[in-house]
Amino acid sequence: MGQEEVCDATVQAPFRLARIGKHVFIYGSGVLLGKAVAFVMLPIYTRYLTPADYGILQLTDLTIEVISIVAGSRLGAGIFHYFHKAETPAEKRAVLSTAIAVLIASYTLAAIGASVAAPLIAERVLGARELAGLVRLAIWGFACQSLLIVPMAYLQLHDRSVSYVAVSAAKLVVQLGLNILLVVYWRRGAEGVLLSTLIANMLFGLALAASLVSDVGLHTSRAAIRDLLRFGLPFVATQVATMIATYGDRYFLRTASDLSVVGIYGLAYQFGFLLTMVGFMPFDTVWDPARFAVARRTDRDAVYARAFVYMNLLLVTAAVMLALFAEDILRLMAGPAFQAAANLIPIIVIAYVIQCWTQFHSLGILIRERTEIITMANWVGAGVALVGYAMLIPRWLGYGAAVATVASFAVREFLVYNRAQGLWPIKFNWPPVLRLVALATVVCTVGVLVAANGPWMSLALDTSLLVAYLAGVWFLDVLSEDDRLALRRFLRSPRATLAAFMA
Repeated sequence: MGQEEVCDATVQAPFRLARIGKHVFIYGSGVLLGKAVAFVMLPIYTRYLTPADYGILQLTDLTIEVISIVAGSRLGAGIFHYFHKAETPAEKRAVLSTAIAVLIASYTLAAIGASVAAPLIAERVLGARELAGLVRLAIWGFACQSLLIVPMAYLQLHDRSVSYVAVSAAKLVVQLGLNILLVVYWRRGAEGVLLSTLIANMLFGLALAASLVSDVGLHTSRAAIRDLLRFGLPFVATQVATMIATYGDRYFLRTASDLSVVGIYGLAYQFGFLLTMVGFMPFDTVWDPARFAVARRTDRDAVYARAFVYMNLLLVTAAVMLALFAEDILRLMAGPAFQAAANLIPIIVIAYVIQCWTQFHSLGILIRERTEIITMANWVGAGVALVGYAMLIPRWLGYGAAVATVASFAVREFLVYNRAQGLWPIKFNWPPVLRLVALATVVCTVGVLVAANGPWMSLALDTSLLVAYLAGVWFLDVLSEDDRLALRRFLRSPRATLAAFMA
C-alpha cells in the first residue's frame, strides 16, 4: 500500500484533537477512579496477603502470559486497522463478528489444554502440585477475557467513552466486592483474588458479548479471518518476547532468592503498570482507533506530532508523580514488609515511559502491515533482557531486574522507531518532548538523592519538586502558546471552559 493510497487527495476539515482530549478526560476519570479504589484497598491487601501470596500472583500472571500466547490473544490486534479499512458497513460488522468468534474459540481451546496440564504447570512454576487449583482459576479467568475484548473495542470505535467507563467501573465494583468478601472476610488469600477475577470477567463478558452480537450479528467472513490471522499471527511470537521482557525476571528472582523477593519486586512493578494505566491508557484508548483514520489525512504529520507532545505531557507528568511520591504512598498504604519496593519504582517507571513510546511509534509498521518487524524488535529486546537478568539479578536482585528491563525496552524502542520511520515516515515534534524528559530527569534525580527526615518532610520535599516540575513545563516551551492560552482560560473560568471542552 503506497503512501498515495493512504492519504486522501483532497484537503479535509481540520482534525480536532479536542475531541481526543474530551474522551481522554472521560477515560482518564474512569482509570483514576479504579486506581483510587485500588490504592484505598492496598493497605487491606498488604495485610491480608503475604509477600509470598504476591509472589504466587506474580508467577501466576507469568503463567497466564504463556497461555495467552497459545490462545492467540493478539489475533484481535488488527480490529481497528481493518475496521477503518473496510469499505461498507457490512464489511465493518464482519470484522467485529469474526474477531469475537475467533477469539472465543482460540481462548477456549487453550484454556481446556492448560487446565489438563495445571498440576504440571503448578509444580514447574509455583513449586507445588497442590497449587494446581489456583492455576485453573487463573486460566479460566483469562479465558473469559475473550468475551470482553471485541465489545470493548466496539465502544472505542464508536467514541462511546462514557459507556466504556461505566462498564469498567461496574466490573471494578463487582470485583472489589468479591475481593473484600473472599480475601478479607473468608481469608482465601491469593485464591480469593483469582476467583474474584474469574467471576467478574465471566459475568460482564457474557453480557457484553450478547450485546455485541445483537448489534452486529454473528457471522464469520473468510476474508476477515484471513486478514486478522495475517496481521495478528506475528504478534503471537511477539508476545513470547514481551512475556520474557515483562515477567521473565520473576523466574530469575525466584531462582536467586525466594517468593518474598518476587512479591516485593512485583509490588514495585505494579507502579509501572499503574503508569501505563494512568499516564497512557486513557490517551491510547481513544488514540488507538483514531490514528488509523488520521493516516488517510493530508495533514497527518501535524496531527501525529501534536498528539505525541500531548501524550508525553500526560505520560511524563504521571511518571514524575509516581517516582517522587512512591515512598510516601508505600509508607501510607503498605505494610512494613513491602517498603523496600520504593527504591525500585523510579527505575521501573523509566522502562514503562519507553514502552509507551514504542507503542506510539509503531504506527508506520502497522500501516504497512509489516507486523513481523515488531516481532523481531521484541525478540532482540527479550535477548537483551535475558542477558541482563542472568548477569545482574544474582548480584543485585530487584535492582538488576529493573535495570535489565530498562535496557530491553530501550533497545526495542530504538528498533521499532527506526524501522517505522523507514517504512512510513512521520515528522514528530521532538524538541518539546526532549525538554520535558530532561526536566523530569533532573527533578526525579533530586528527589532520589536528597534525603528527608521523617514522612512529613519527605512529603513536603516531593510536593516542592512537583511544583518545580510544573513550573518548568510552563516556562521551558514545552507548551505551545495556544496551550498556555487554553490553560489561562481554564484557570479564569474552569466551569465554562470544561463545559465547552466536553460539548
